[in-house]
Amino acid sequence: MRKKKSILILLFCCLNLTMLYKFFDAQSGLPAYKELHAKIEEIKNKIEHVETLNRQRSSEIRVLKKDHKYVERLIKRELYFVSDNEIMYILK
Repeated sequence: MRKKKSILILLFCCLNLTMLYKFFDAQSGLPAYKELHAKIEEIKNKIEHVETLNRQRSSEIRVLKKDHKYVERLIKRELYFVSDNEIMYILK
């Protein structure tokens, strides 16, 4: 009976050591978990940034489709177009 307990205790000690090794192992343990968690956070931040840009672009598209005065001002400012009765001065 005593020998069975000793073998059982030894078996549990080996199991605990194996579990401890796996817990701190760089490829499958806590360090790997932390690395994956950091990657997940980074990807979530990228997704949030892209969604914000997407909302801004969608808003700009809606404005460009509806507001012809805005489109005209944008063309004049970005492409240096002028109407027939206008004179453009470019200061540098």
